[in-house]
Amino acid sequence: MSESLPTPDPAILPRSRPQLTWSDAAGSHQLDLADARTAGSGLHCELVIADKAVSRLHFEVDPQPDGLWVRDLGSRNGTYVNGVKVTEARVPTGSVIRIGTTDITVAYSNPELPVLGEPRTFGGLIGGSWVMQSMFEALGAIASTESTVILEGEAGTGKKALAKAIHDASTRAGGPFIVVECAGLPREDSVADALENALISAEGGTLVLDSPAELPLAVQRELTPPLDAKAFRVIVTTQRDLRRLVNQGAFRENLYFRLAGATVRVPPLRQRTGDLVPLLTRFLGEQSQLATRQLVEDLERLPWIGNVRELQVYAENLRTGDLVRAVAMAHLDAVESDDFHRGRDGVVDTMETSTIGGVLGSESPVGDRPGQPLGDIGRMLPIALEPWFLIGFKEFRERWIDLGEREYLRRLMQRTNRSSGAASREAGLERTYLYRLLKKHGV
Repeated sequence: MSESLPTPDPAILPRSRPQLTWSDAAGSHQLDLADARTAGSGLHCELVIADKAVSRLHFEVDPQPDGLWVRDLGSRNGTYVNGVKVTEARVPTGSVIRIGTTDITVAYSNPELPVLGEPRTFGGLIGGSWVMQSMFEALGAIASTESTVILEGEAGTGKKALAKAIHDASTRAGGPFIVVECAGLPREDSVADALENALISAEGGTLVLDSPAELPLAVQRELTPPLDAKAFRVIVTTQRDLRRLVNQGAFRENLYFRLAGATVRVPPLRQRTGDLVPLLTRFLGEQSQLATRQLVEDLERLPWIGNVRELQVYAENLRTGDLVRAVAMAHLDAVESDDFHRGRDGVVDTMETSTIGGVLGSESPVGDRPGQPLGDIGRMLPIALEPWFLIGFKEFRERWIDLGEREYLRRLMQRTNRSSGAASREAGLERTYLYRLLKKHGV
């Protein structure tokens, strides 16, 4: 692709650095906060507050481009910003965060903005945005240590690929790289045996625990001795916040602190659109000329609920000429996010079909007039699906079932907060079969 990277939007770069000031039983403190930290009274927390009224894992402070965000982790006494109890909130300068009996005052400094150059790589991954380039730098430093790592993020953000990159950049690169899909382990007594075999196989290398919150509490307890032996490095990949699960009693605290040597949150693709161009170019390969500026501008407006994995599938369909499927996928994501406008009665008013790189597109009302209930299912279909009804029945059926399964699974996992146990019960599926379906459709 001959087009150069667009100039980074200053809004996505860090404009200020929060400064926290507080006093507790251990004295007075001041901290310039450069990255997210877990705060609480637990001695293993990244930010320890010496206050008996503070939960061991109480809240998170997370500096973002638009300011400092605080997130309560299901604490016992709650988190307050300027006297208001919050679950998650952005903290203006001069505000006071109260946890327990401790007041933390927030102010901001203004560091120089970093300058973005060419996209940066880490292992087999590429990043053009500031947030990914900073993350690659941090992971490169972490890789040279023996620290355990938690990679937290939505499905499809590339957590397992990042784990492999950490392994390849570490002193254990010559050892085995073993991934344990905890959600796919048998739920009977044999789960402990299966996990033990994986631990033995990982000796001298890296063990990746994917979704460890799916392990029974009894099995979590049995993990502690092998982790203490340090025969392998441990990397956790998870879509769920383990700290909240600790406070809920659903994840063992001693296991969490053994895993949380370093915690890195992998942002969703919609929060790092500066990565879209280099990623799309890489996925298209020799056909990178398909990534026109118009296409990129259209794709930047989509939510990419499936993240990098979904972009990769989109690019593959575009590269192989399956334009209908590529456009339909992108369009349905837009519909899921923002294109349906509903009134108080849930009636669909209008739906705009955006142009995806000039391939398909028009404004298409889905009712005879705004506010009118839909008379038949055909009017609800995105215009991008119309060509499907002109192909052979067998191919149509395969595409329809594939698309339906993918949408069903995506919505199912959203409703159940990505709990495979809750999802399998709601769908009436065996967990192992559900897991295979999720992997098949990249959900």
